[in-house]
Amino acid sequence: MMICLEGLTATTVLWAVIGISAVAAIVLFWMMKFQSFQGKIYYAITFLAMIWTLIMVGFEASSATFACQLQWATLAWLGNGVVPVAWCFFVFAYVDNAYWQHKASIVLAIVPLAMFAFVATNSWHNLVYTNSTTIPAGQIYIDYAHGPAFFAIIGTLYAFVLATLYCLGRAFCQAKRAAWPLLTMLVIITTTPLAANAAYVGFGFTVFGLDPTPFMFTLALLPFTWMLVTNKTMDMASVGQSTLFNTMSEPVVLIDRHRKIVLMNTAAKRSGREHGIKYFLNAMRASIDKLNTSEGVANMTIGAQVYEPRVQEIANPLDPSGSTLGWSVTFVDITDRVVITLALEEALKKADDASRAKDEFISVVSHELRTPLTSLKGGLALALSGRLGELAGPIRSSLEIANRNGIRLSRLVDNILLAQKIDIEALSLESSPVDLGNLLEESIEENKMFASERDVRLVTSTVEKSAFIMGDAFAIRQIVDNLISNAIKFSKEHEIVEGALNVHNGRVRLSIKDSGCGIPDGMEDRVFGRFEQVENSAQGSTQGSGLGLHISKQLAEQLSGELFYESRVGVGTTFHIEFWLVDRVSHEAAEPAFCALASAKQVAG
Repeated sequence: MMICLEGLTATTVLWAVIGISAVAAIVLFWMMKFQSFQGKIYYAITFLAMIWTLIMVGFEASSATFACQLQWATLAWLGNGVVPVAWCFFVFAYVDNAYWQHKASIVLAIVPLAMFAFVATNSWHNLVYTNSTTIPAGQIYIDYAHGPAFFAIIGTLYAFVLATLYCLGRAFCQAKRAAWPLLTMLVIITTTPLAANAAYVGFGFTVFGLDPTPFMFTLALLPFTWMLVTNKTMDMASVGQSTLFNTMSEPVVLIDRHRKIVLMNTAAKRSGREHGIKYFLNAMRASIDKLNTSEGVANMTIGAQVYEPRVQEIANPLDPSGSTLGWSVTFVDITDRVVITLALEEALKKADDASRAKDEFISVVSHELRTPLTSLKGGLALALSGRLGELAGPIRSSLEIANRNGIRLSRLVDNILLAQKIDIEALSLESSPVDLGNLLEESIEENKMFASERDVRLVTSTVEKSAFIMGDAFAIRQIVDNLISNAIKFSKEHEIVEGALNVHNGRVRLSIKDSGCGIPDGMEDRVFGRFEQVENSAQGSTQGSGLGLHISKQLAEQLSGELFYESRVGVGTTFHIEFWLVDRVSHEAAEPAFCALASAKQVAG
C-alpha cells in the first residue's frame, strides 16, 4: 500500500475528489454537532462511507499501475457496500420512524464486511473480477471484466435500494402534500446512483473512466443535506407550531402591512367559508385600524358567535422600532362569556330592584307605624299614670302588657330604620370624647330592671375609671345596651351577667359576659347577620328581631372599633368591643351618657 501511495500523481480527478470530500467532511461535522433528526447515526455512516469511496476512487484514478488501481478499487468496496445499506437504514428511520433497524444493525456490519472479504480474496477465486480484467493498450484505467459474484453482490445491494424505494413509496401514500418535495428528493437521491450504476454495469458508462456511482450519489447527497437543514417537514418545533396553529379553536389570521391575508388557520378558513371572507377581512381591518386609537377594538359578531379580536403587531426583525411587518389577529370566542355576563347583569338588576323595593317597603311601613305607635304609647302611658282615673287590676294588667309590646314594637321600628340608614351609608355619626366607664355603668344600671324580670343578676367587675375614646356616644350606648340585653336573654335563671372594662396597649376593651349555653363554632355570620338569630337551646326561640348584633357590628366598624366574641358551648359567651384609647386633660369635656340619650330620637328619625 505504501508503494501505491508513493506512486500517486496529482491529477485533476484527485484534487476534485479531495475538495468534494473536504466539503462533505465539513458538512458532516456541522450536521453531527448542530442538527437533530431521526436516523442521524445512519446518515453519518452513509456520509463517511461515501467520503471513503470517493477518496479510494480518486486514488485509483491517480495510480498508474494495474496492481495499485485494483488495490484501491478493492478498498472502495468497503464504502460501496456500506452506502446503500446505511442509506436504507436512514430512510426507514427518518421517514417510517421504524425501530426494527436497531435490532437489525448487525446487518449494517455483516453485509459490507462479507462483500469486502469476498472482493479482497478475488485473486483466489476470480469470481468478482475475472482473469480478463486488465488495462487495455492505449488506456490508463483498468477495464474490469465482472464475474458472477460481482453481479450477486450488486443484486444484494439493489435489494436494499428497492427496500428504500418501497419505504418512500408507502410514505408518499400516507404523507401530506407539504412533505412531497422532501420525499421526492429522497427518491432522486436513491434512484440517481442506482441508474448510474446500472448504466455502468450494463452499458459500460463511466465518469473519467471510473464507476460513476459514488460521484452521482455525492452530487445528490450534498444538496439534500442543505434541504434537510432548511426543510421543516420533520422538525418537531416547526411541525408542533404548525399543528398548534391549525388545531386552535379560535380563528387566527396573519395580515401583512398592505392589509392582505398571508396565512389563516383552519378555524379562520371555516369561519370565512361560513360567513363570507370579505366580511371577515373587513372586520379584521377595522380591528387593526382601531389598534393605535383610544377608541379600542370592538367585539365582532359573526353569525351567532361573538368574538373579541386580539391584535398583535409583528415587528420587523431588522428594524423593531420602525414599521411593522404585519399583524396577528386572534378571534377569541366570548359568546358564552357575553351570555353569562348579560344574565348576571339581568339577575343583579332584578336583585337590586327587589332590594330597593324591599327597603322602600320597610321604610314606608316603618315610618307609617311610628306615628300611630307614638300615639298608642302616649295614650297607654297616660292611662297607666292614673291621670284618667283609677284602673281596676285586670284592666291595668292588660294595659301594662299592651304598653310593653308597644315599647318593643317601637324599638323594632327604630332598629329597622337605623339598620337601613347604616346599609345605605346615610347614618352620620359624631366624633367626640366619650367616657366609656361611665357609659358602661349607666347602661348596667338602666338594664337592671330587665335583668330582675329574668331573674338574672347584673354586675360589674373591673372598670377603668379613666377610659376615654373618640366616637358617637349614642351609637356606643346602643351597642352596649344590645350586648347587655342579649346576655340577659340568653342567660339562665339565677345566673350572672358581668360587665368589665380594661385598658391594654392603648386599646380599651369593654366586655359583657354571660353564663348561657354558648355559641357553636363557625356561627359568626349568623350571629352578626341581618334578621338572624342563634337558637337558645334552653329557651327555644329567643324573642327579638335579629337586628341588634347586626346593628352593633356595623356601628362598631363605622366607629373604627372591633366587635367580636369568645364562646364555649355549655359555659357561656363573652362579647368584646375594642376602641383606641385617647388622652383627656379634663374629664369635664367628655360628653355625658345622658346627653347621648337625648339625641336618640334624632339619629333614629
